[in-house]
Amino acid sequence: MVPSTGEAIPVTELSIDKFVANPIWELALEEEALEFQDETWVKPAKTNNFTKELNGSFVLGELMTNDAIKFPMICNIEMIKEEVVISSVMLYEEREKQYYALEDKLKTIDFPLSFNISLMIYGDNKSLKFIAEKVDVYKNEIITAF
Repeated sequence: MVPSTGEAIPVTELSIDKFVANPIWELALEEEALEFQDETWVKPAKTNNFTKELNGSFVLGELMTNDAIKFPMICNIEMIKEEVVISSVMLYEEREKQYYALEDKLKTIDFPLSFNISLMIYGDNKSLKFIAEKVDVYKNEIITAF
């Protein structure tokens, strides 16, 4: 068992249910110097309001395939000017009770993909909705207008 330092956990323990109480999880970089922690640990953000200071944080969303199959998803989000960059997309398959990286499912899901992320951004409740016709596996990111 890993020692606990408040609410920080390894990113591999981040799950859909953890987002119910805490919609934004940020990297716990200030705790990286602790013996049992490294740069892969995350903690709940102190706010539900996403701002540029939280760039690189993890949020909850939903992905829907062209054949209307829905997956809860966890992704990393970054806002750069008028664009939103989404990366490290993890899908949750409820039937199998298993998480999958988006790039591991690309050959088995039907494009285009519809993404929906509901989040407070700069004090306004936003719903980021967009469609991806393809995903660049090598860059592991999806870019859309904000």
